Amino acid sequence: MRARTPLFIAILIIASILLGACQSAQPAQTAAPEEGAVVDPTTEAPAVAEAEPAASEPVEIVYWHQYDSANAEMMDKLVAEFNTANPDIHVTAVIQPSYDEYKTLLQTAILSDTTPDLASVDLIWVPGLVSNEAIQPLDDFIAADTTFDIDDFYTLLVDYDVIDGSRYAIPVSANNMQVIWNKDLFTAAGLDPEVPPTTWAEMQSMAEQCADPDNGVVGFEYYTQPAGEGVTWQFQVWMWAAGAEFLNADNSAAAFNTPEGLKALTFVSNMLNGHGSVPAAWGAFGDGKACMQLDGSWLFGYRKDAAFQWGIAAVPGPEAGQTASNIGGEHLIMFKSSENQDAAWRFMNYLSSTETQLTWDMATGFMPIRKSVGENSEYLAWINETEPRMLAFVAGMEAAHTRPATPLYNEISDAFSREIQKAMLGEATPEEALASAEAAVNAVLNQ
Repeated sequence: MRARTPLFIAILIIASILLGACQSAQPAQTAAPEEGAVVDPTTEAPAVAEAEPAASEPVEIVYWHQYDSANAEMMDKLVAEFNTANPDIHVTAVIQPSYDEYKTLLQTAILSDTTPDLASVDLIWVPGLVSNEAIQPLDDFIAADTTFDIDDFYTLLVDYDVIDGSRYAIPVSANNMQVIWNKDLFTAAGLDPEVPPTTWAEMQSMAEQCADPDNGVVGFEYYTQPAGEGVTWQFQVWMWAAGAEFLNADNSAAAFNTPEGLKALTFVSNMLNGHGSVPAAWGAFGDGKACMQLDGSWLFGYRKDAAFQWGIAAVPGPEAGQTASNIGGEHLIMFKSSENQDAAWRFMNYLSSTETQLTWDMATGFMPIRKSVGENSEYLAWINETEPRMLAFVAGMEAAHTRPATPLYNEISDAFSREIQKAMLGEATPEEALASAEAAVNAVLNQ
């Protein structure tokens, strides 16, 4: 192909310039403004408004818990209220299955790095989860948040969450156990239905008088089987009422094989030997076949419509005024794997706040975790007006104990319950059972 000459190229350039000038001189065509356009009155040409930046998507938070029935419904309402008030965060609450399955799911999630952002867990799980190095310490969040007052929480509850100088959880719900009695069965047995026992001697006497073996009625229903935390959890109440301790101060050895511990186990095993009670599967009280039992503040969720009248009183002790209880409940933890820890903390703060806790406690029957709730005039008025029986649980917080904060607690509880159960079932003397339980618990602690 022949090369183009410089003259030919110059002609092309001049033609392009002239063509462009002609096009520029043509009048602009006015088009109908598009919807949303702003018309410039000086040119009548549409000036399209700048597009507003797209709203950012809310931060997604996943929260696991194990509340069920009415408690789960109330939790859903609280989560919805938080989401509405905090459009930049969206919390999805996930209800987990049974107690043991939930614990397994948490362990599996930790191993597979699929944990949620935060969770409510049984307080006795906290030390074990911390030992897995999966839980985020909360000290920095608390220190930076001027709206959060850690000193407003009851000391017994928040002290449990401090491990090796760092705080890993905060309470979100609490409960304790007191004596509940069937007023109808008391009346049928010739007992005053408005007068509960105050001492062990009175309790055993009333249980023996109220028992009706011919009709399958037991005087006092103890939790005796299967072995496990249920046996430990309930027996600890009698042990503490007698003045015994479960472990020593640094949780390094068993502390229950003492005269006080023996007094408690002797009392319980004696009653279970046909003196007001017998070993049986749990559930007689709910069926109207037990005059008394230990039960917790959660019972308001399923006893309100009972076919019999019932009352609540402080746990009797060896002497009048000597009482004790066992604190249960759930604490909030945040996982280190959460990519949105600031948002997770905002939800933790909200869920444990005085305002939210007032709503939560009055709807569920859980005990106050904060002084500002327990001493709140609205809360106390609500109890007196709607459910005065709850006062026994509120007062019982003063004499309540927490189980040892050790990652080995579940293994300790299993070992302890297996041996104590033998005295309850008449397979060993209280002395033998306590000695065996001491050896079994110390073996776990020394492993």
